[in-house]
Amino acid sequence: MTESVPDQKISKSSNDGEKMSIVRQWEYKVIHINMNSVKQADLPKQANPEVASKKLQGSLSPDFIRKEFPGMYKNPGQPQQPRHPAEQLQDFLNAMGREAWELFEISEVGPLQMFFFKRPKPPKPPVNSEENKQNQSSDEGENQG
Repeated sequence: MTESVPDQKISKSSNDGEKMSIVRQWEYKVIHINMNSVKQADLPKQANPEVASKKLQGSLSPDFIRKEFPGMYKNPGQPQQPRHPAEQLQDFLNAMGREAWELFEISEVGPLQMFFFKRPKPPKPPVNSEENKQNQSSDEGENQG
């Protein structure tokens, strides 16, 4: 999916009615997505407070470990099922969208699967020449004193 997008010009009116033309600029983000299949044996094992206690030679009880690290020991005895890759990818793309990133290209670069995102770069505020003159004259007054 290769697409050529011309720079877009945005017209704005300044405070004094003068028309200004701003060329839209883009910022880009490139993400490598690992599409390799994972073997069941390579998945992380379910955290077990009894095993952790034994590794620590009983210095911390399984109940203490479970209480102090609830995030690691949520559902004892129930191994957590890995999420389907499509669901993981959907969550990732939605997170990128919330940050205003637009997916515009997916390409293989050698053995890598690359996702290319873009979003409009916020325009720099125009410098008002009248305001500039006032700032320069006040700066000169401070420097003389």
